[in-house]
Amino acid sequence: MRVLLMAYGSRGDIAPLAGLAAQLRKHGAEVRVCAPPDEEFAELLAGVGAELVPFGRDVRALRTGAPPSDAAAFAAELVAAHFDTVGKAAEGCDVLVASGLMPAGARSVAEKLGIRYVYAGFHPFEMPSAHYRPSSRPGPPAPPDMTDNQALWDLDARKVNALYLQPLNAHRAAIGLAPVDNVRDHVFGDRPWLAVDPVLGPWQQLTNLDLVQTGAWILPDERPLPADLETFLDAGTPPVYVGFGSMPMGTASDIARTSVEAARAQGRRVLVSRGWADLGPVDDSDDCFAVGDVNHQALFRRVAAVVHHGGAGTTTTAARAGAPQVVVPQFVDQPHWAARVADLGIGAAHDGPTPTFESLSAALRTALTPETRARAKAVAGTIRTDGTEVAAKLLLDTGHAARMSREQISMTAHADHPIKSPLDDDSVSRLLERGLPRGDERVLDLGCGTAEWLLRALTTRPHLHAEGVDVSEAALRQARRAASALGVDERLVLHPQEAAGFASPQPFDLVISVGATHAFGGLLPTLAAAREHLAPGGRVLIGESFWESAPSPEAVELFGDLADLATTVDRVVADGWTPVHGHVSTRAELDAYEWACWGSLASWALDHPADPAAAQALETATARRSQWLHGYRDSFGFLCLVLRRTSAP
Repeated sequence: MRVLLMAYGSRGDIAPLAGLAAQLRKHGAEVRVCAPPDEEFAELLAGVGAELVPFGRDVRALRTGAPPSDAAAFAAELVAAHFDTVGKAAEGCDVLVASGLMPAGARSVAEKLGIRYVYAGFHPFEMPSAHYRPSSRPGPPAPPDMTDNQALWDLDARKVNALYLQPLNAHRAAIGLAPVDNVRDHVFGDRPWLAVDPVLGPWQQLTNLDLVQTGAWILPDERPLPADLETFLDAGTPPVYVGFGSMPMGTASDIARTSVEAARAQGRRVLVSRGWADLGPVDDSDDCFAVGDVNHQALFRRVAAVVHHGGAGTTTTAARAGAPQVVVPQFVDQPHWAARVADLGIGAAHDGPTPTFESLSAALRTALTPETRARAKAVAGTIRTDGTEVAAKLLLDTGHAARMSREQISMTAHADHPIKSPLDDDSVSRLLERGLPRGDERVLDLGCGTAEWLLRALTTRPHLHAEGVDVSEAALRQARRAASALGVDERLVLHPQEAAGFASPQPFDLVISVGATHAFGGLLPTLAAAREHLAPGGRVLIGESFWESAPSPEAVELFGDLADLATTVDRVVADGWTPVHGHVSTRAELDAYEWACWGSLASWALDHPADPAAAQALETATARRSQWLHGYRDSFGFLCLVLRRTSAP
């Protein structure tokens, strides 16, 4: 198997690829790595036997010198390199793994060649989330009154488009590919990988993207420490290590002196790493020693604390070594790692990128306590070291790698039937008319998916306001794009969370839950949840399955123990509701829905024969069509009801 790994970035982006490359080669794979032409990256990759294909400019020269004067021109330059250099390197490969600075063209290269594509991130904080703001990018700053995180992430997507969309689509057109409309989400794909330790970087409560967490990609370092460094370490008590890796530390004047004096104030010797900031000793005292590129995995086990910038790799290495940390974050993900170190109790987060003697001394006092060291030692035992092995198996186990997620299957199957229920357009319109008699209501959809009900209501009612709740970030991204294209995005709010746990300070005139009662545990629990959100005199639009005739055992196994139509309505009435409108899906609607779903999934498989998931998609479509025709076509029914409370609560 031939694998292409690519990233444009500093050592923190290239070292993980070296770790994965080494693991893949152990399994017999051929590995190429597209990386910047810096000499240190060439040496790193040569050490693991990976073929280097350099692309782009020297990163160290960019980072330590003047930044590009035209960010858009630099972005276009990188995109061109993706299609040219990376594209040529991908020829003959079976899979392309992209990471680093916005690899905008990598997925297009894989698409054109018909090979598998994986996006891998080394921190979760680049993924859209309701819980934190995006990092800064080139482009106009957010308005001062824009505080909603979702709005800020939407702005982030527009900034990425401003930099990359035009050159990306121009290159796609040149090789016969259709344009994309959202570069960031296109690059991430449906199921990005997260190469982060799950203790240091848990993501489940951060973003609703469907991520695959492999663990950090660590390259084992077997290099001995230099003899003069060994002599310094043996000459006294464990020193404080100070190093900022590829950060030039331009905003912090005389950072070496500040760090050395702060460490000395705690009675500690100091070990200064030169790094890209070119730090060194501040005097001739024998309590301070300077080092270059050395084995951090061995060194950090022998220091009193590690003062660093908060890169994912350094944070993981220090945590694995059990060394207390002081994180002085500079940008992007580093403030998040600083906060995580503090939350875990394994060190201190410095407030801001520019330390003073006083601020760094205070942080070191926290890191050097016996309690912090004990906690750091305890957490060290929980850090996983198998991240590259997990990732390599996912790449090499083609059977597992080719599996589509349940969400991907659903999204593909409903491409030609976006209302995910057996209803035609006229039925949907009539149900909305009965649920929204005024046209200026506030509407909530619990389990909204791609928000098709809400979008249809908003486009025909200019005074309507709507909110939707769903766990699928992919579905909500699609909904946001559609809302923007329809010009109704300012009247639509989407919440990425479990519908059962949603709370709102304001009630709604209509609560919708069609085909989503499973999220609440059944019909009556769904109505109970809807009741909590309903304004006085409001209505509920609910959709539920029922048995139209006696089902087969196979049908019961698929759908569970449903009631018949009369019993279903009786249960609703007994629960305190009065139906004011209802619709039972016709045979034509039921058949059209099934043909559309499994036909769309089968068509996708036939249109993408080179995709590793094509066989699974076709097999699923065939099996589900057979289950329908032979198992439940003559017994399954679907009911929608517009309900009002029979009496006040």
